[in-house]
Amino acid sequence: MLASAWEFAKRHKGKIIAGGVLVGSAIAYIQSSSKNEALQKVNTSSELPNQARRHYIFDSTHRSCDQSITDLIPSIVSQIQARFDVEAIQEKLKNTPDLTADQKIQLWDQLKKNVFCRIVSVAFGFSILTLTLKAQISILAVDTCAQFEQRNKQPTWQNYLPESMNSILSSKMGSNSSNPTDNPMDVGNRRIFLQCVQYFTLRGIPELMEYVAESVSAELQNWKLTDVKTKHEMRDLFDKVSYKISFTGLLTKLVAPLDGDVDSSSSVMKLLQKLTNNLESSKSIHVLNSLLDFYFSAALRMVENDKQSLVKYVPSFSNSFPVLTSTSFDSPLFNSLYSSDIHQFAVYVFNS
Repeated sequence: MLASAWEFAKRHKGKIIAGGVLVGSAIAYIQSSSKNEALQKVNTSSELPNQARRHYIFDSTHRSCDQSITDLIPSIVSQIQARFDVEAIQEKLKNTPDLTADQKIQLWDQLKKNVFCRIVSVAFGFSILTLTLKAQISILAVDTCAQFEQRNKQPTWQNYLPESMNSILSSKMGSNSSNPTDNPMDVGNRRIFLQCVQYFTLRGIPELMEYVAESVSAELQNWKLTDVKTKHEMRDLFDKVSYKISFTGLLTKLVAPLDGDVDSSSSVMKLLQKLTNNLESSKSIHVLNSLLDFYFSAALRMVENDKQSLVKYVPSFSNSFPVLTSTSFDSPLFNSLYSSDIHQFAVYVFNS
């Protein structure tokens, strides 16, 4: 399976590199918007109670997080389109009149699998991205709050001077009066920590798609194109595939596979361990299932009849791809970002 993912990565290196540029831009956006801007504003209101400051930092960082998730979507979509190519098969069926009956059946069978794999890959890919970034940003927000609280617990004679005087003294005294939140080591740790999302989009997504392909093929192997299926049976299929994919440790494996030989006492490892603990929690699994529902339900809404042959589901599910990958208002992604479940998960991580 890992070999297949690696072969896919090599074949589509150009698209993945382009995706890496988007990922890097999104990480930079998070670092500049969710940290520096928020800290500057909060710093000017240091008289705020700790609880009010915590709420402010949480809200401001998660607003920037939503935009970053949206920015990362094209990278994931391009990989799914390349791995499960539907358009090429449709084009071949349409413009190759000399295909034999057996060849047509084989192409339709592959089209069926690719259409289902696309839906499941989008559902899992987008949902895991959402969970990961929400968890990361909550963890960083906690870290930021802790630094402010620590600074306020260490009063010095400078605390009683006007802000303008403090600025002059800081410029004169140099590094000895630096703000704890500007510690280069802390900034570096945050940058490394945020790169988990880059690992997921560039390495985790290809691996995820191999799990999807294996699970979908196993569930569809006894389904013939002429079989009549209800929407309820289709939903059962999605649930069974999801159950096969959602093995214990999946999110850690795709997002931050930790080596047992690393120094668990390092600052970065502590952040990563907190991330993986939250991603593998029962709360996370519950929220993941609720996010998947947005995508599977949207795909089934594209089907007009409650009961029809499997071959008639294929065009409807194929046409659902632009809907499932949209980032516009009322899209599955939009609804998941603003769902109560994902908000509660972010708060859960923030308070953990």
